[in-house]
Amino acid sequence: MSTALSSQPRVVIIGAGFAGLAVAKALGDQPVQVTVLDRTNHHLFQPLLYQVATAGLSPANIAQPVRGILRQYKNIEVLMAEVSGSGKEARARGRAKRAV
Repeated sequence: MSTALSSQPRVVIIGAGFAGLAVAKALGDQPVQVTVLDRTNHHLFQPLLYQVATAGLSPANIAQPVRGILRQYKNIEVLMAEVSGSGKEARARGRAKRAV
């Protein structure tokens, strides 16, 4: 999917955990452009992490690539990125500085 300007609204999802993936899948067939940002390229199913620690499962059994999970949706792009703030926070900081 291209990041070029479009007439469709853009939804940015920060994090590809359980909630981020659920929202992305729900929007996958909707008329919006979806961008999923996560600092890793995989989704880790943490409830089974203890089985990896006890050699009951291989790490590959509890981690899947995020792009693979969302591959079927043409309106979703996945980018590796770390988010350090939002535009709303930056605007609020700017107003606070001007008010002083």
